Amino acid sequence: MPNVTGGISLANNLLANNALANLNKNQSSLSHLVGQLSSGLRVQTAADDPSGLGIATTLQAQVNGYDQASRNVQDASNAANVADGAIGTITDILQRVRTLAVTAASDVNSNNDRSNLQAEVSSLLAEVNRVAINTNFNGVQLLDGSHAGFQTGSIAFTTVNSNATLAGGTSLVTNTSITGTSTVPLDGTFEVQVVQINPTTIGTAITFFSSAAGTYNSLTVLSTSAATSYSANGVTVSIGAIATTDVGSTTFVKVSQYVASASNPTHPAFGFQSGAQQGAVISIGLNSVTTATLRLSNLNVAQTGSPGSAFLGSEDSIAQIDNAIQQVNIERASLGAAINRLQVDQQNDNTASVNLQASESGIRDLNVANATADYNKTQILVQIGTQVLAQSNINAQTVLGLFR
Repeated sequence: MPNVTGGISLANNLLANNALANLNKNQSSLSHLVGQLSSGLRVQTAADDPSGLGIATTLQAQVNGYDQASRNVQDASNAANVADGAIGTITDILQRVRTLAVTAASDVNSNNDRSNLQAEVSSLLAEVNRVAINTNFNGVQLLDGSHAGFQTGSIAFTTVNSNATLAGGTSLVTNTSITGTSTVPLDGTFEVQVVQINPTTIGTAITFFSSAAGTYNSLTVLSTSAATSYSANGVTVSIGAIATTDVGSTTFVKVSQYVASASNPTHPAFGFQSGAQQGAVISIGLNSVTTATLRLSNLNVAQTGSPGSAFLGSEDSIAQIDNAIQQVNIERASLGAAINRLQVDQQNDNTASVNLQASESGIRDLNVANATADYNKTQILVQIGTQVLAQSNINAQTVLGLFR
């Protein structure tokens, strides 16, 4: 506060100047408080809190990033749910196809019956392809394999559907092995049956049905009771020692070699920003579920002309569909896990956004209660200052009394 001393001065109205200085100061404070109260912000310009504004701006950028990341995750979750629904539909279709294959696996069916069954199977498989190819989200294909990502490797496995036990306690088929390469899928079913070749000789009758080609190998009879093996189409089946009491024992052995999707560098897995910082990215690959990928393109329950059992093709179809359902189940389980991960990630984004917003608010937002008290105090000072300034200007007129 200016220190005004001395007597009355006409050249300078020191009292008025002092009152005006304080009034200007309070007016400036009042104007600043009005701006703060009307905006709700403590920091309106860089001059209000230079370092605080920098920190608040950085925090707000992170809040905006997490908010948008949460929306990204929600979009990805919606897309995953669309894919999951489509895979569920494909699973239902495959269940119906399997039922038709089981229906066809009976020698009491006529050729016309099998043809009718195959007509429905073909129509259903066409629907599998339609769903897989046409399922999309915002115009982006989901289940055609175009976003399968980087995958390598292969898994070969065999399935014994009804393995007969021999009189000696061992299995009719003791082992199977695949000698082909992963680039040439090996699919098919062996029918292995102990037969009486003649009154004194027993042996093993073997028929192989190729899933891919839809053809039968000629009936092969191994006229030996000793343990032996048979190879066809890159697959070897080992057979145990048989006895006369084993005649009629039959086993169906499904051989299937699953080949994983090849790496797809031009169309990698779906990637999306799931956090506020660079590199906070989640990738999700969706494999193709077309009939070609599921190895059902040549599925035919109406195969006839087998040198052994007329329904071997249907038996193979049952196991081939089982393998396809297994692949679809693996894909759906992976997708379900991805959906759960997305939900957790979205919750994390929302929590981070709220906490960062609270920190930013602590720096930038106005304490309204304190500001209101300051506003009322300053407003009173302005009003008093105005009155004092008026009185200071009047006070100088007292000089005229000295001339009376």
